[in-house]
Amino acid sequence: MAMANITLSPARRAEILRGIQPRRARRLHWTVGRAVLAAVLVVLLTFSAFAAAIPVLREALQNALGSFTEQSQPITGIVTEDNGIEVRPVAALSNSGMVCVWAEVQDKTGDRLSADMDVGVGFTSMLGDTAQAKGGHEIISYDEQTHTALIEVYQTGYNIGDGSTVSLEFRSFQPRENEPVEVGFPREMLAVTGLKNMTTEMGIHFLVNETFPLVPEQTPATLPGTDAFRLSSVGFGEDGKLHIQIAFAEGVSYQDYLSTPRSTVSDPRDPDAILMLGGAPFEYNGIWYSDMAYAVTVDDLPYLTFSNLQGARYLREGATGSWQVTLNIEVADEVIYHPSISYGNAVIDEIRVSEIGVYARAAGDSVKLGRSPTYAMTKDQEKIILTDNCVEGGWSVDDMLDPSAGGHSVGQWMFDKPIAPSDIVLLNFDGVDVPLQ
Repeated sequence: MAMANITLSPARRAEILRGIQPRRARRLHWTVGRAVLAAVLVVLLTFSAFAAAIPVLREALQNALGSFTEQSQPITGIVTEDNGIEVRPVAALSNSGMVCVWAEVQDKTGDRLSADMDVGVGFTSMLGDTAQAKGGHEIISYDEQTHTALIEVYQTGYNIGDGSTVSLEFRSFQPRENEPVEVGFPREMLAVTGLKNMTTEMGIHFLVNETFPLVPEQTPATLPGTDAFRLSSVGFGEDGKLHIQIAFAEGVSYQDYLSTPRSTVSDPRDPDAILMLGGAPFEYNGIWYSDMAYAVTVDDLPYLTFSNLQGARYLREGATGSWQVTLNIEVADEVIYHPSISYGNAVIDEIRVSEIGVYARAAGDSVKLGRSPTYAMTKDQEKIILTDNCVEGGWSVDDMLDPSAGGHSVGQWMFDKPIAPSDIVLLNFDGVDVPLQ
């Protein structure tokens, strides 16, 4: 039976909590001398197991894990290679609400990586039982001599089980060195009307607010000073929106640009007006296009100022491919509570305290956990401020296929150092106490 389905009386809960001994909590009760010696041995033994073979990256990994070395999971023997680049996961740190993986990425045939590169990476699916998640990555260190980067990738989840299988995929690496691009274009083209918009039958999704890009090549024109891109379709579509669409030359795509060339617009009648609706690149008949839509009318044109097409082009070669690794992750010890405490118009109905952090859920859609002052209290009356350690906060639907089924406000915080879950006796969310024991 899942823990979420168990209801305990206060007396029985207290009895169980007194008997809980987390895997690593016993070390906290040793004498100081023995604890220090044990900590040194644990660090030495643990890092001898990590696969990070480059000294500077091994040190960077140790610094990234900080005091959570013992709670982390060494990973060895998993390697994938594509397009001359090798990816090796070396460590993970996980609880039931988040998975964080560190991986070495090495260019074995060239110099296509850097300390400030753009990286296309993410987990291939949601983690645990959640419909929405927050994720990200960070380049922890880069060794120029071996062309190797240590990259941290994380994603939140819910009810992630110990031994769960997760897949992580790297898709691109692009050094950020770039140069500005600016190209003029004939403004009279903006007044063209009656252009056709693309449809879903053409295999194209809408750009933004159900605005579809224009059908390509309706007003083709070359641009002075560049052969990397040209105008494709410029003017007003059937949707009543102004579009400026460019076509990239053969062998060129939006991925060659840090920022895709586009024109910004201003209206002196309303300087704060947001007139750019948004845009997106798309591929059609083997050519890459980029279409930007604007919330203006033909009558507005005499008053508007459009900039030249401006962007930034990468200067160094990058790499694309598919580098996917699959891991069985180890989840940190935790205790789960179901407090049923009112919080505004919601009810905090689940708290998960692990060795590395706290996860909270509140039934209702009118509050957002994680965006207010938060602290934890230990049984020794130590107050642990968590506000600035928030890694996730907001509202999540329980079922993406049925939004009417409702959802939960969620919040997640990391500790600065490992804490035995049973040592936390109270949480406070913006002045609301949630006793745990």
